[in-house]
Amino acid sequence: MPKSVATLSLASLPLACVLLTCAAAAQVPSAKVVSPPPTPYVLPEYERAVLPNGLTVLLLPKHQVPLTSAVLLLRSGSVADPAGKQGTAALTAALLRKGTATHTADQLSTDIDSIGMLYTAGATLDSTAVSIDFLKKDQAAALALLTDVLLHPTFPAEETTKLLAQQLDAVRSSKDVPQAVLPNYYRAFLYGEHPYGRPVNGDEVSLKTVSRNDVLAFYKTNYTPGNAILAVSGDFDPKTMRTAIEGSFGGWQGKAPTAVALPAPVPVKGRRLLLVDKPDATQTYFAIGNFGITAADPSRGEIDVVNELFGGRFTSLLNSELRIKSGYTYGANSTFAETRAAGPFTISTFTKNATTVPAIDKTFAVLDTAHSSPFSADQLTSAKNSIAGSLPPRLETSQALAAAIAHNELYGISRDDFNRNLVKTQTTTVADEQGILAKDFPSSADVVIVVIGKASEIGPGLAKYTPNITTRKISDPGF
Repeated sequence: MPKSVATLSLASLPLACVLLTCAAAAQVPSAKVVSPPPTPYVLPEYERAVLPNGLTVLLLPKHQVPLTSAVLLLRSGSVADPAGKQGTAALTAALLRKGTATHTADQLSTDIDSIGMLYTAGATLDSTAVSIDFLKKDQAAALALLTDVLLHPTFPAEETTKLLAQQLDAVRSSKDVPQAVLPNYYRAFLYGEHPYGRPVNGDEVSLKTVSRNDVLAFYKTNYTPGNAILAVSGDFDPKTMRTAIEGSFGGWQGKAPTAVALPAPVPVKGRRLLLVDKPDATQTYFAIGNFGITAADPSRGEIDVVNELFGGRFTSLLNSELRIKSGYTYGANSTFAETRAAGPFTISTFTKNATTVPAIDKTFAVLDTAHSSPFSADQLTSAKNSIAGSLPPRLETSQALAAAIAHNELYGISRDDFNRNLVKTQTTTVADEQGILAKDFPSSADVVIVVIGKASEIGPGLAKYTPNITTRKISDPGF
């Protein structure tokens, strides 16, 4: 019986037929496959309530794993430090677990470790945060410990003296690591007398003036429910958690303090340069930039896309030019800080002493190129895909979600606002990009430049950038 045509294979056909078939197929143009744009990440819904005492509570259940995270965020950070006593907010946060009305520091550590709870506390420019992570089964014990350190700290004199000495030593030793202190010098030089110019953890001068009485006063003024946000994410029942929080924190009393006035920084015109002399340095660390945006900037989504291409990822224009093509550095990046007033836009990197000037020249060239030759639509698509792929992992844990919703509440960013910006990371156009580059990325002619390095080797070459140069030694107290 003859074979059915439907069952014939290429192997059963004459070679000439196979070649003709292939040739015909090669002449038919294949349709270009266009992948749909990634679906933007969406911040899950969460409950928001304000207790009668003024405490703002945010609850975002997430049941994938039996873990819960809580962040208690105060709307007071280092900008609330008393004049001349920089580091008070950070010191107060660090002392919370050094003793309470019912626990010594050692007892607190034992109880925290016994349930495997992670505890951190610290200050930033705009806020102070106390964070805990714990197993679902330990919810009651974890909340009791959080309540104890927040509502009943005693700030023992001995612990305060010891921690002050440790922080003073830490500031001094940090100057042996230029990359660790570059942000302090940069912000101080950029902001001047503005509150954002102060070092969050203090310096060699301010820490010598801080006393236990300063800590007690800071705590009394700023650690109040009217000044606090408690964000919880993880494996819990919202009704049960809300009841537990009301029981733990309902008796806490105190209104929010008057917010520190933060004048809008005036953008820098022209160039100013600070050279911090570190005589033993074999490498130069530098930061270049100007004032950027606020945390609530409605263009945050588009800015993220453009900065991803400019200096936000390994294949960015900045890193490609300074590391991959030139070999001046192992890494260069750019960032926009998210703060209540306009935060700094910063380009930062490091290089050998001998290539300091070429590296700075290249940095300015990259900035000029971005302004004169905006990124293409294909490059924008690449950045959008990169952001879409990285957001879910960055916000998949209960810790990240609790921190995110607390951050949004601090800066008055609603869930809808947050999600709209995430949508913008996938809808940014070339026209949007051009507007962002003109509005938010400084001209290379209008920047501050902060350089830490061996002045005797690199100083002469820096004079080409501006006659407006300030010099100081890294051994000089303060930043």
